[in-house]
Amino acid sequence: MKKAWLPVLLMIISLAGLLWSRAVLSLSAALWMIWLFTHSRKDLAQKENKSLLIWGIAPVCIALLGCWQNGFNKEDLDHLLTLSTYIVASFAGSLIAAKQHQSALLKYWVWISLIALSYSLFWYITHYQEALIRYGSGQTVAVWMDHDHVRFGMFVAISCCISFVLYIDQKVMRLISLFLLLAILLLAIRTAWIMILVMIFVTALFILINGTRVQKKGLIIGILVILVMVAITYQLSPSIQQKLAYTLYDWQQFEDGKVNPTLSDATRRVINGEAWQLIQSGQNNIGWSAIDDVIRKSIQASYPEQTFDFGWPFNQWLFWWMGSGIIGLVLFSTWLIYPLIRGIQKRNMALSAVSAAIIVSCLVETNLAYQYSVWMHAWIIALFWNYPTGFLREPTTSKSCNYENQKA
Repeated sequence: MKKAWLPVLLMIISLAGLLWSRAVLSLSAALWMIWLFTHSRKDLAQKENKSLLIWGIAPVCIALLGCWQNGFNKEDLDHLLTLSTYIVASFAGSLIAAKQHQSALLKYWVWISLIALSYSLFWYITHYQEALIRYGSGQTVAVWMDHDHVRFGMFVAISCCISFVLYIDQKVMRLISLFLLLAILLLAIRTAWIMILVMIFVTALFILINGTRVQKKGLIIGILVILVMVAITYQLSPSIQQKLAYTLYDWQQFEDGKVNPTLSDATRRVINGEAWQLIQSGQNNIGWSAIDDVIRKSIQASYPEQTFDFGWPFNQWLFWWMGSGIIGLVLFSTWLIYPLIRGIQKRNMALSAVSAAIIVSCLVETNLAYQYSVWMHAWIIALFWNYPTGFLREPTTSKSCNYENQKA
């Protein structure tokens, strides 16, 4: 742990920036680069690191396909700068793996998520009636991360995966994973719900295919416990009932042919529908900076009496198709799915579960165009890439406390 103090400090600074300050989050990238420059290339040149480095550099190169159309203007350069997080994270992750510090950094990810949750849960308790009103109108409780509850939900869901999959042998971490799961249910952030379901599904598949009889029995018990917890929480939590009632109301309004831009799911369907129609009519490969203007004009023509606050598709593939054409779409899809394929090949349960969850979240959000979600995706993949995780991992003789309390 003594040797890991500097990367741990840098990770704490990054996580603090993620929750409280975009400026600090950007500054942390520079600090990581300085740390990288203090080490030799030999630390990064290990065979297992090469695929991670290629994966980290790839999105910036692919994104260039959507920049030339409008002359590399400010919006294009901002998009490239956001995606450059993958480069920093992949190089830092490679060095962290070489030094075997993943475990220490991942634990701080979990601890800081608990600190962040304490604010939201305290607000929920002290503003209970206001919280119910917000849930009934499609909103959620107060969160850090610039009040971005979708990305905050992703952050907590990933923390739940870390605490459960990596540290299942530790009693405290088992309790923390259950607490995080309960918090995700109470906060009623649907993106987090979906991600948790996907991660449970992938984890269950790993155990069913490769696990021992004892592990499979534990899986059945665990799923039953989760189902009971969900049922009890639903019965006792008006916030969850309000959220589900709002979701049903939202869908019914759209089915009745009504378009209300204040309803989140209706807005998603309208904008994604317009993006699809634009792509079909030849409005693809138009460049990143043109997407917002083209979609807004199209929606204004289709719904002249309504005003929508969004100009990007709520789907990562529609976004890339419009911005960079079919070639960019294929390359992006290959890049996004590759960590999942690697996780399956390497029997890396955590890498597979998180990769699948983020892929699914991109069906209803343009997550990988936002600084917060790009940071989370880049760093969690980089830390999991060469870290044998889950019930199926091999024991180690490392003295770096990287694989604590593991069993054969």
